[in-house]
Amino acid sequence: MGGQGLRRRLILFGAPGSGKGTQAELLRQRYDLDHIAPGDMLREHRAAGTELGHLASEYMAAGKLVPDELIVNMIRHRLEDDGDAKGFVLDGFPRTVPQARSLQELLEKMDRPIDLVAVLDVPEEELVARLSRRATEERREDDTPEIISERLRVYRVQTEPVLEYLGDLVPVLRLDGRGSVEEVNGALVQAIG
Repeated sequence: MGGQGLRRRLILFGAPGSGKGTQAELLRQRYDLDHIAPGDMLREHRAAGTELGHLASEYMAAGKLVPDELIVNMIRHRLEDDGDAKGFVLDGFPRTVPQARSLQELLEKMDRPIDLVAVLDVPEEELVARLSRRATEERREDDTPEIISERLRVYRVQTEPVLEYLGDLVPVLRLDGRGSVEEVNGALVQAIG
């Protein structure tokens, strides 16, 4: 598992439906990384009925982003709890420039810099089709047509600027996310080394 080119602290970036979660899970298995997905963590809190879950569900039900402070604290606790023995892949975080700044400051203090940001580019029409399929298959509350439209709008307005911010600090690799899961994963693994 060693090797000079191995990227062990990764951010997977892309719009809702781009395949981040699937690819992050495959990277977790291949490189024995921690898969840190705030969206999944929030859904777990919501299912468990925690205070964070109640707060988050109001935002998620409307397709809005959960406030930065809540997300950043959740990620900070997770990174502190996990240590850095295995490295990590962040899936769906950071989603705003303030979150990216907070993450950068936190990782500098922990001496755990991000190695690579990998962006899964998928055209919007395909994202809508994927999210609509997922809504039917998984019965996800946050994948209704209205919420899908709002989530994609929020991504364009609030999340895409994060790439510009991170691009000044960390290598950013753009990948075509339209291929099969295996094709996208092959390109990602080749880039990671």
